[in-house]
Amino acid sequence: MNKWMILAGLLVCSVCLPLPAQHYASTEDEIVIEMHGEPDAPRKSVSIWDKTAPQLTRLFRGKDRTYVLYHVDNVSTKDDMLSAEDGKEYAYVRYGSDDGSYRKFLFKAEDPQTFVACAANLADVLAVNKKYKVNMGVDRRDFIRTYENQATLMNLADNAAGKTYTVYQLNYSDINNKKPSPHYFVFDENTLIQTYAGDDAYYAFVGKISESNKKLSSQQKKAEQQRQAQLKKERQEAQERANRPVRKALVSGGTVEDRMYMPHAVNATPLPALTPSKIPAGTPLPTPQ
Repeated sequence: MNKWMILAGLLVCSVCLPLPAQHYASTEDEIVIEMHGEPDAPRKSVSIWDKTAPQLTRLFRGKDRTYVLYHVDNVSTKDDMLSAEDGKEYAYVRYGSDDGSYRKFLFKAEDPQTFVACAANLADVLAVNKKYKVNMGVDRRDFIRTYENQATLMNLADNAAGKTYTVYQLNYSDINNKKPSPHYFVFDENTLIQTYAGDDAYYAFVGKISESNKKLSSQQKKAEQQRQAQLKKERQEAQERANRPVRKALVSGGTVEDRMYMPHAVNATPLPALTPSKIPAGTPLPTPQ
């Protein structure tokens, strides 16, 4: 066998040998995923604390509640629904607290919950409350800081509810109502619960509470009369029992005269037989210490 035949045999055998795993891995095609499109624009946060209500209105007009929540650089402290006096629903978002710095937003309740109004101070809140017939929340301490020298303080007792309301009467006007008119702001402790525009509306409210108080007073008076009548009856019965003569009936034994003239107890249990005492009659008994 010549050397060329030997060399060819070696080459064939080398081709038949399995290749190392590294070789297969290196020769496989790589999977490449191509991404198309443009990256999202970075979110532009909005600072609300350095802006007034008119500035915020211009900034968010036409936007929805989701947009505001996403772009404001603070976390809301209240996110709720409000019902107006006419039954209309609104979405409500507050940043901050009622007794301090705050920004309050009102949105339509139905999707996409578009912006309606906002408030940056107490005057804004009262104006929005009046225009949309809602209550965005007013803290009495915030009210006093703003209107203490202008408002007249009154107290209104609601005995049926067990409450005494604090009422402030104020000749109120705002950006939408230029002519001042009497308004009554009713607080339960530090929380505004109702606002009445005009004397008639307020005194109708007072009248309802007055009627409720009278009804409660009448019920209490009637209950007290019934209690006193019951006490009087019980005292009379006790007095009658005390004055009732003692009636005796013969159970067993007795003298001949007792058996002749005293009433006899019917079906009475006979008394046990008397046991003679072991102590002679007339013996002094020791006094208990």
